[in-house]
Amino acid sequence: MPTTTSAGVPVVDVSPLRGASAAGRAGAGADAVGRVVADIGAACGGNGFFMVVGHGLDVELAELFARACEFFALPADAKQRSAMVDNNGYAGVGSARAGGKEMMDIGLGGFDRWPRLDGFREAVERYQAAALVVAGELLGALAATLDLAPTFFAERMRRPQCFLRLLRYPPGAVPGDDAVLTGQHTDYGAITLLATDGVPGLEVRARDGTWGAVVAPPGSLVVNLGDMLARWTNDRYVSTPHRVVSDGTERLSIPFFVNPDPATEVACIPSCVTPERPCRYEPITASAFLQGRIDGTIALDDVRR
Repeated sequence: MPTTTSAGVPVVDVSPLRGASAAGRAGAGADAVGRVVADIGAACGGNGFFMVVGHGLDVELAELFARACEFFALPADAKQRSAMVDNNGYAGVGSARAGGKEMMDIGLGGFDRWPRLDGFREAVERYQAAALVVAGELLGALAATLDLAPTFFAERMRRPQCFLRLLRYPPGAVPGDDAVLTGQHTDYGAITLLATDGVPGLEVRARDGTWGAVVAPPGSLVVNLGDMLARWTNDRYVSTPHRVVSDGTERLSIPFFVNPDPATEVACIPSCVTPERPCRYEPITASAFLQGRIDGTIALDDVRR
């Protein structure tokens, strides 16, 4: 049985999924994989948040956090060499894009404004590649919860539109309204893998409107479902509002936003449609859905009918 945090977010050991092939999912291995799938299905049917341990990204995460710390410690003009263009690059504290934090967005492939920092690009690209493998394993398990072929999502992620975000919340926030550094929101895409430095701050909104802190075990990844997956599942699975608060302590976090190929058709999955719950949404491409959420033409009310 998974353990649970105060916010009702379960911790799932996903080590049985690592490298598990169709041929290898037999006997005791199949039982272990089945338990992981059941735990993930229960979390997705709840508030859409769970935390994973046993993911195998420990080395890549440690290196990436070290390089992120070095990057954020650079002088402002050095960071501005990677200034954000077309949603890729650096945005500083006080900017319209970053608000009270600073951030660096790096899309999967094609980024060309790397900072002059030894090992930074290599650490980012190694983590992106490794995180994609973990995301694929999680999506394979998620497919099983929806009575889909194990390769359903993999076949739609040949050229995924994923991006990595390095976030630094500076010290000095005070209790009160200023303590909310990132207001409540849902993520737009399929799933998000979030790594933190252990400093608390992430909160998830329960169905009754109350907020609960997510206490992530050291080295774990927080996984949450996005609006696209909610639409794909005809709201069988939901994207849940979350926010970041601060007690004044500096905090680093690294979300990896996982989305399918731009041309992927997002249409109601058959197992999520019943006579009592007919399909609520017209098919749409993944790129059109993401753009609609970004520019506001697809509002959250449209996501949750």
